[in-house]
Amino acid sequence: MRRSGRGGFDRSSRDRSDDFLPDGIGSFRVPVREENGSQARLSCVPRRLQSSCTRLYRDPVIVKLPFADDKLAIDLRGFRVRALAPSAPAGGDAGMLVSAALDHPLTGPALVDLVRGRGPVTVIVPDATRKAYLPAVLPVVIERLHDAGIDDGSITVLIANGTHPKVGEESVSSLVGPLPASIRVVEHDSRDAGLVSLGYLREDLPLRLHPKAVECEFLITVGTVRHHYFAGFGGGPKMVFPGVGGYEEIQANHSLVFDLSGDHAIRNPACEPGFLVGNPVAEEIRRAANHRPPDIAVCLVEGREGGVAWVGAGPWETAFETAVDRVRMWFEVPKKGRFDLMVAGSGGNPTDSTLIQAHKGLDAACRFLKPGGEVLWAASLGEGLGSEDMAPFVDDPNPDSILAQLSARWVQYGHTTLRILEKTSRFRIHLYSNIAPEVSTRLGFEPVLDPIAVLDQWRDRPGGAEVGVMAGGAVYPRTP
Repeated sequence: MRRSGRGGFDRSSRDRSDDFLPDGIGSFRVPVREENGSQARLSCVPRRLQSSCTRLYRDPVIVKLPFADDKLAIDLRGFRVRALAPSAPAGGDAGMLVSAALDHPLTGPALVDLVRGRGPVTVIVPDATRKAYLPAVLPVVIERLHDAGIDDGSITVLIANGTHPKVGEESVSSLVGPLPASIRVVEHDSRDAGLVSLGYLREDLPLRLHPKAVECEFLITVGTVRHHYFAGFGGGPKMVFPGVGGYEEIQANHSLVFDLSGDHAIRNPACEPGFLVGNPVAEEIRRAANHRPPDIAVCLVEGREGGVAWVGAGPWETAFETAVDRVRMWFEVPKKGRFDLMVAGSGGNPTDSTLIQAHKGLDAACRFLKPGGEVLWAASLGEGLGSEDMAPFVDDPNPDSILAQLSARWVQYGHTTLRILEKTSRFRIHLYSNIAPEVSTRLGFEPVLDPIAVLDQWRDRPGGAEVGVMAGGAVYPRTP
């Protein structure tokens, strides 16, 4: 068996039954026999943790946090543990769910009947920062296009990078899975001079989209719908804009998070997760999508431990709104008090691979923390910040300076930095990651080499302590 300290924190291995360590969010009472003198196998434990994972434990409370492509197992013995867990069903067969959705849409004809006799076809899909299970999903979409008489040469897969950097050919192949060589795969570049104008979003704001989205005869979007920390929800219309929109208009849209017209920037209270009505960012995104509405939208909702639990297809507004209802039902929980202490992750790869993406999981967790509370946050951050646009703000992490810069010229990742600084000023955040300690310290995090030490500090608090656990960063307080 694996040995641990009073509170073990290590990579999960299979030297103990996974029947007691199910993937996902939750806490579990685990009956463990003590075997004096046994030596744990530590091949899956990070080297920097091995010295701390050699003590015996009995009857621990184990939670598992997705971390990069692995799991981190945490022993929370001695704490009262309350899991913030979604009520979604487990993920099923993504291909079968997509197949059923395309053949039996929420409303309107099946995809085969809609697309027959029309072409070229563009399929917009998320980039590598989103989980959309494309290797299982895309073959079904393409099969239906073939059934309708659409040949591979008339099909383009367009990756909705938004303002994210292009990932390159090798990563694209991994993202979309094996496709026929004659199907063209294109990465969107928001700064490309060849974007096509579609009029104006507002008086002074033109709207440009990728030509493959505008000039095709039939447009399909595929994306996962989940909470977004200022746009209300991701997926749906975001596949069109900002997904394949122009850089300047994306920045202008995201700047609606703040009213920058006065002497002091004021955050719009409606720019929050779960809010669509009255949220200026979300409402403008919907208007943009209606400039080039998808002919059919495929909206996915994840299961409680990842994978795909539900798929709906149809007119984009119908598919999106139905998916939103599912997400609200499964991934919002009543806010019954707040925690002094939390253990949180950001969902593993790809959602914890960069600080920009992983911050969304931290944002969710902090919504359940009391002012001055502490969180042990485990996020891989193996790819660093996530954009070079963020680096200048991290180099000068002064909130007043950042606000002044954003007032002069909005840069989305300046806003991300500001939101991080707000959290580190309000909460004590212990960060276990692969990012350089000096970077995390600059942003107000407390870098952690040995999470067990943090847990031991918490455990020594008088009167016992309750710890909230959020493994995947997907749960939010229930919206009104």
